[in-house]
Amino acid sequence: MISYYKYYLELKNRFFLLGFTWFSVLTICYLYKEIILFILINSSNYFNSLITKPYFIFTNVSEIFYVYLELTFFISNQTVLLMFFYHTLMFLSLGLYEFEFLKLRFAFQFFLLTWVISVFLLYKFVIPYSWSFFLSFQQNETTTQSISFFFEAKIVEYFNYFTSSYYICLINCQFLALLTLLLTNLSEKLNKIKTFRKLFYFVFVIFSTLTTPPDIISQVILSITLISIYEVLVFLKYLKISTVTN
Repeated sequence: MISYYKYYLELKNRFFLLGFTWFSVLTICYLYKEIILFILINSSNYFNSLITKPYFIFTNVSEIFYVYLELTFFISNQTVLLMFFYHTLMFLSLGLYEFEFLKLRFAFQFFLLTWVISVFLLYKFVIPYSWSFFLSFQQNETTTQSISFFFEAKIVEYFNYFTSSYYICLINCQFLALLTLLLTNLSEKLNKIKTFRKLFYFVFVIFSTLTTPPDIISQVILSITLISIYEVLVFLKYLKISTVTN
């Protein structure tokens, strides 16, 4: 009974730390909400190319306050989610063998690295190039279109677009990380990998369809990327097995 009470106290303390972390990050993000929002806006080439100061429109009196709250909650939830996985790993560490703990720690570090990579790709490539592509349809001085399109940026729509792109990048990168860990921990025999190759291809196509914009080019590019990474990992696994057997 005493041992269970110790587990209860440890869980209670860890959830208290998670709650304190969430509240602290929420408070700090709200105090610096304008700076954080400017960093998000600065990732778009459209606003950087404007001669005048970037501006947004809003059609509801409480819309800006709503966006600030959504922004602070978004960052706080992502931070607490990472801390939750860390506390889970630490809580389970005492009941695991050393090799099991090392594997879980490596998986956590690997997924954390892919999370950082997904944020970098989002900020440096996805947001700038996607906005440049979508806004290329509006009227400008160098084009003569029969129908004119002019874009007025709405703050809540930009934030929703940013968060949707973030989740898409995060899911794709985490899926690649999971695929890498799965293939590197399969049996030394390649028969299982070759048997499920067509199934993997089918999963890649379905995954690309669900996580990319509704255009065939994005789906094909992501599918080819996933298939290429899969084949490279299979080839590296084959080389590893050949080296060990020889």
